[in-house]
Amino acid sequence: MIILKTQGKHLIFISDSTNPAYNLACEEYLLTKKSEEFLFLWRNSASVIIGRNQNAHAEINLDFVQKNNIPVVRRLTGGGAVFHDLGNINFSYIINSDKLVDLKNQFSKIIDFLKSIGLDAVFSGRNDIIADGYKISGTAQVSKNGRAIVHGTLLYSADLSVLSEALTPNPLKLQSKGISSVKSRVANISSLLDIDKTPSQFLNDMYYFLLNDGDCPKASFSETDVSEIEKLRKSKYSTWDWNFGDAPKFTIEKSVLSSCGLLTANYTVRNGLIENIRFFGDFNALREIHELEKLFVGLSTNPDLLKEQIGTIDFNSFIQNSTTEDFLKLFN
Repeated sequence: MIILKTQGKHLIFISDSTNPAYNLACEEYLLTKKSEEFLFLWRNSASVIIGRNQNAHAEINLDFVQKNNIPVVRRLTGGGAVFHDLGNINFSYIINSDKLVDLKNQFSKIIDFLKSIGLDAVFSGRNDIIADGYKISGTAQVSKNGRAIVHGTLLYSADLSVLSEALTPNPLKLQSKGISSVKSRVANISSLLDIDKTPSQFLNDMYYFLLNDGDCPKASFSETDVSEIEKLRKSKYSTWDWNFGDAPKFTIEKSVLSSCGLLTANYTVRNGLIENIRFFGDFNALREIHELEKLFVGLSTNPDLLKEQIGTIDFNSFIQNSTTEDFLKLFN
């Protein structure tokens, strides 16, 4: 159940879900299916949230996030990749607007709250909130059909070691036309203030400060609302096509030490499909490699689909001692 209360012209509420795909689906649902204005407060379990125009391969350490079961979810807004966990507080204004919003003005209440707890926070540059020279919040926005999402995240007690690992791409040779993240010095609010409140307590303090009144009428999503949000989560925000496949054209080069020797692939991907590919290495080729390369053109880079699509190829007939698993490693 998600409880809503009114704050002036806004409905303000806290999501009780920590599923990143669900919360991002909730944002889109409020943007496209409702006409009221909202302030949405939410937290996600460990996850990487990438901008609308980013290439996940260029932004994150895929090996690390896969090994640690950290989901990667693409949001509607632009900007850079961010790491979420339960030590992050996320805030989203869903408002009626057909133009870019003045972020400094929009987030003035957030700044006021931070100042009220003793943090000398200021809005800086294009879309950051900083304190003591450290970035504690990144923000972004998008408008669609006269409505807009204007949102940000507050680092309260996030695991910065995981953040650093997750947002550091592997040293692959990669050229991408996507928007790259800008690296900044970051810090947790709890460390800057030396306070020991839990993230939930901090979130509640923020909620009541922004609410400004405890006597507002309560409301909740209908079962139909929740059902529609779940459908959007499953059909979009939980899919490989949206989170990885829906990316700008990019070229990547990756090498693995395989059973056949050093194996390198240089390939270009557009809309999640292999546009062209070359294989190199110190392996022993038994047939012309370009014949093998032709078999990969047009295939999906979705690991599950690719495994199925190349399952019938006899790789050992092209390269001595090679296996399907060797080639799948080039796309993970």
